[in-house]
Amino acid sequence: MRGAAPDCGDVVDLAREAARLAGMDRVVRGPIVTSNPDRSASYWADGALASDEHGRIAFVGDWVDFTRLHGEHVQHRKSMGLILPSMLDLHTHIPQWPIRGRYVDGVAPDDPRGLLLAGLATNVFPAEVRFDDVAYAEHVTRQFLDDCARNGVIGGCAFLTVHPAAARRTLELLPETWRAGLCLMNQNCPPELRCDASILTEVEQLARDFGDRFVVTDRFAVATTSALRRPAADIAKRYGLMTQTHLNEQVAEKALVEKTLYPQSKSYTHVYLDDGFFDTRAIVAHCIQMTDPEWEILRDRKCVIAHCPTSNRDLGSGVMRLDDVISRAIDYVLCTDVGASPTTSLLAEMRVFMAVHRPFTTRATPAEALYRATLAPAKVLGIDRDFGSLRLGSQMRYHEAPLPAPASSYADAESALMAAIRLL
Repeated sequence: MRGAAPDCGDVVDLAREAARLAGMDRVVRGPIVTSNPDRSASYWADGALASDEHGRIAFVGDWVDFTRLHGEHVQHRKSMGLILPSMLDLHTHIPQWPIRGRYVDGVAPDDPRGLLLAGLATNVFPAEVRFDDVAYAEHVTRQFLDDCARNGVIGGCAFLTVHPAAARRTLELLPETWRAGLCLMNQNCPPELRCDASILTEVEQLARDFGDRFVVTDRFAVATTSALRRPAADIAKRYGLMTQTHLNEQVAEKALVEKTLYPQSKSYTHVYLDDGFFDTRAIVAHCIQMTDPEWEILRDRKCVIAHCPTSNRDLGSGVMRLDDVISRAIDYVLCTDVGASPTTSLLAEMRVFMAVHRPFTTRATPAEALYRATLAPAKVLGIDRDFGSLRLGSQMRYHEAPLPAPASSYADAESALMAAIRLL
């Protein structure tokens, strides 16, 4: 019989304690699930995870096999839940962390602009204006990182604001596993957030100073003109940097781009293609209102989709067509899109991924969800040698997710993952 699930406070406390202990333990015993390169998942109900003196994994597997090598009385710690690889979030907005989950507060459900554009104007832009204060930006960044650590998220790719000093300080504070970008906006936004061509000097300097940790960042075609995007794309090519933007999130947004702002372009996706924004590898968020020719562009240009099921659901954007993405072999990763999402937890994102896609496809499995939150984003960032899975030689970075019943209750990785996800 399964035990009672802990309440939310217990889950948070367990996660916090696990985050505190994870970097200290050389040997941990407990149930383990990890992602494999073929998108499957391995499971040990009674597993051992051990590191060498350099903090790299020296053993992962069954506890019995570990004790055969090291004896039954080796010093170890018992895990507080399911041991998982640490996760990476390739689409989040650090300046929106203070308003996470409140993106559409005060916005009428039938606002003709759509919840995306109305929420930006009502809540997001006022929050982002505050990043003009570098001390405030530092405070929010530290809180964001603490929150991510509690949820097992150790890196990713973030949008910042148009403020160069705050962007520089944030990049200095972020660990090496994080990338981020100064946001380009020069239309359809408040004057306090509107930049001009002079910001390109700051973009280039940040590119020099931070290398591939700096991502050339276009807010989206609604807020950025081709006159600003094209030279920014040239900087990305010159320094070999990734780019990031939003694409085809909502119907009203797509209509505004294609019918009013860029009527000369064949589609929303062609705006970025024509401006050279896909000439280096791009992370494009959402991709819901896509046409077949637009999918082909993403496939051919090897773009990565930042798939944000919680945000898409909560903003009424729709459901990304997962089968269209997978059948075309377009790479995608699971992301939170904080602040449209109320949490930095990628486990929570995995739960929503399962809920929204399972009625439409058999491809929405727990193993697929874990892969897209761990090893897939690590590969995109080029850090999969060290992060993204629990395998020999990788860094011993992991997260412990509470389980409602003993690990022996779960027959395989899928059932253990589902049990951990359902507790959220």
